[in-house]
Amino acid sequence: MAEKLKIKFGALSSMQGEAVRDGQLLIEGDRILSIEASSQGPADIRTLDLSDYFLLPGFVNAHCHLSLSALKGKLQKRERFTDWVRDLLRVNAAVTFSERLEAMREASQEMMRSGVTSLGDYLSQAELLPEYANFPFRQILFWETLGFKSDAATQIVARLEDLLDSFDAGSESLRSGIAPHAPYSVSPELFKALRKLAKRHSAPWSCHVAEFPEEERFLKEGGGEMAAFLQERGALDPNWRPPGKGPVAYLDALGVLNQMTLIHANHMDMNDLDRIASNKASAVFCPGSSQWFGRRELLPIPELRARKIAVGLGTDSLASNESLNFLRELRIASATFPEISHRAWLEMATREGAKALGLNSGILAPGRPADVIGFRMPADVEDPETLPFEETRQNADFVMSRGKIVWHPHAEPAS
Repeated sequence: MAEKLKIKFGALSSMQGEAVRDGQLLIEGDRILSIEASSQGPADIRTLDLSDYFLLPGFVNAHCHLSLSALKGKLQKRERFTDWVRDLLRVNAAVTFSERLEAMREASQEMMRSGVTSLGDYLSQAELLPEYANFPFRQILFWETLGFKSDAATQIVARLEDLLDSFDAGSESLRSGIAPHAPYSVSPELFKALRKLAKRHSAPWSCHVAEFPEEERFLKEGGGEMAAFLQERGALDPNWRPPGKGPVAYLDALGVLNQMTLIHANHMDMNDLDRIASNKASAVFCPGSSQWFGRRELLPIPELRARKIAVGLGTDSLASNESLNFLRELRIASATFPEISHRAWLEMATREGAKALGLNSGILAPGRPADVIGFRMPADVEDPETLPFEETRQNADFVMSRGKIVWHPHAEPAS
């Protein structure tokens, strides 16, 4: 039988309803048994006294590229997106396998210490897969897939299906997802085939969409810097013709928008928002990466949430961000959209991010995963939900992932 643990807390936000004060959280194994509005409980259960802590669900980093962590500080901001991509491909090709692993390990620890317990990561190198089993996260690994030439679709899908069949999808903490890279890098035929594959495997479905203006121009008109880049790479299908639609409308017309998690989605109109809502899709905002690129047009978060569309938060990669510290992401997000409350950002960082990834985490409730983070709470704090947004804060003070305490620098032995 799994061991039980009682955690006394000063305040707790489950992300369902009002905060609970001076209570206890009862955990068995990797699951929550109960949340009680009283610090009294069975005396024969191991007890951890966090009575001066504010607890909430672990953060969900809904979009990341951990395998690009070795590129930290090596890329310059570029005026044209395709120039940045050229730099990325060149620098990334020079990274050794050992350098990549070391950088991934360091970045995963930074994320964990900042309160991340669930992760949606884009991955294209199967040889990196064993490393993910060592990370302290509940994970969706999205197999990032490219192929703009229509005659390559069958072969690409066959290789991916072999990979999915060999991947142990029986683990709740490590599952496969499928991620066609973007509308400008995946052919219509490949998009449709990947969507069918995702349905067969009940795999989460994600894509970079409407990230920068040139993407829309390419899809509506053809030509431009994106066409030149694909031609340069030998990736442009000579038979391709522009669909004459923006990215979201194009994916909807292909029949692949259903339940998709859209990454970035900066350039959309009101009709696009309706398409996302009707397809039960979701979106992810990457605050630090958006700031790094200096983007002026951003995901319309208030309008999406008004339509009950789940919006998650992601760090993106260290190729376009200064760090993977999730607390920093929260601060940047709040400064970017000051009209959005701290509570709303915490909902996006937890339950909405989990919903976008198809995870059962993001909420503290009986039967839910024991993914819990905590912040030491000054006696005079009025609203504990402001604690994660403090400018000087770099780390959470307590992190439990899958029922295991993985970070607690101020720990005292449980009684």
